[in-house]
Amino acid sequence: DSIDVRLMILAFITSVSVGAAVIRFCDKTTGMPLKYGIVCALYGFLIAATWIDVISEHLVNTLELIGVLLRIPSPVMGMTILAWGNSVGDWTTNGALAQRGLADMSMAACFAGPSFNLLVGLGFGLLTQKETLMSIEGLNVSMMPTVRIGFIFLISNCIAAIASSLYHGGRIPKIHGYAFWTFYFAYLSMSAQHL
Repeated sequence: DSIDVRLMILAFITSVSVGAAVIRFCDKTTGMPLKYGIVCALYGFLIAATWIDVISEHLVNTLELIGVLLRIPSPVMGMTILAWGNSVGDWTTNGALAQRGLADMSMAACFAGPSFNLLVGLGFGLLTQKETLMSIEGLNVSMMPTVRIGFIFLISNCIAAIASSLYHGGRIPKIHGYAFWTFYFAYLSMSAQHL
């Protein structure tokens, strides 16, 4: 606990010092030089990511507590409330991109974001288990039926999107959005049968 308090104090002092230095040395008429601006932007990104991590950890803990109190199974919480909460930011961002005429960027983000989360998240998670992975026995991974069903629907959805795009000359018609929703509700109903 004392390490956490010291770390928080150090972070606070660093933040105040950097902020004071920016206010003091930034020229009001010409703005901040680019080399300092990049450092400040990266620092701001780091601080924002830290706040998001802290808030999301508390939010997940709160939702987990609500699930326990209401006796909602954790797979159901994961498939619904936690999944929806995790996707709200992507949903609003991708929708805003599409409305501004950046449909290509929006579609790429729809697939690149989850791919990044799966590949990098699993990659870092498995790196922490490096010794177990390198052992003769390997790492035993058991997949719940809901996860298997999720993979099947995810792969089917991606194949359907690629096929639809190829068939329609690089465009995905609006009706395919309803097909995506159908895939999702079919996934929920099939997963609910395995709980």
